[in-house]
Amino acid sequence: MIECMHVFKRYKNGTNALYDINVKVDQGEFVYIIGPTGSGKSTLIKLLDGEETPTKGMVKVVGINVGELKARQVPIYRRNIGVVFQDYRLLPTKTVFENIAYALEVINMKKPQIQRRVREVMDVVSLNDKGNSFPKELSGGQQQRVAIARALANRPKVLIADEPTGNLDPGKSDEIMELLEKINLTYGTTILMVTHDLTLVNKFRKRTIVLEHGHIVADLKEGGYVRHDQ
Repeated sequence: MIECMHVFKRYKNGTNALYDINVKVDQGEFVYIIGPTGSGKSTLIKLLDGEETPTKGMVKVVGINVGELKARQVPIYRRNIGVVFQDYRLLPTKTVFENIAYALEVINMKKPQIQRRVREVMDVVSLNDKGNSFPKELSGGQQQRVAIARALANRPKVLIADEPTGNLDPGKSDEIMELLEKINLTYGTTILMVTHDLTLVNKFRKRTIVLEHGHIVADLKEGGYVRHDQ
């Protein structure tokens, strides 16, 4: 599903972000990516979603060599991937229903299909009664649920969650984790979750990849306990 082979990333300003990254994630896995600021987490995500290309090595996602994609091919490739951000990135002038529908309108899905699919994902994230609400009328946890629904709308094979609980209190963070687990188990969606919340990592045990200074320093296959000094 996801494979990085001897991946290096050096930016034009001379910054070396990743060194010889080798990792394989199978279909249906739920994997945490953790590490301090500057460890390479964001760069790895950018390589996976086609925003950046590796300096050396190969990044393959759903069988596609991402580094070889032409610029015009990247939007089509990204239909395989849903991304959830810490700051939600909802459109403030659109309702919940319209925010989710927008993700399908941009790929030219027909209106009846959009209506049906939006209702489906609103049910998945338990927001059936919020379709006509605007983002400012929702709690942080509800806004993140909308963001997750939008990311799921196109039935992506991979869901990348970039600090999805970063703006939430512990109770709401647990709810978002339980929702992501539900999506992973129900649909078999492969989930990569970048997080700084080690309390969450240790509570909801998953495979955990630890980055430091651009290197993978640990790959805890069974979600072993992660110390807070890592």
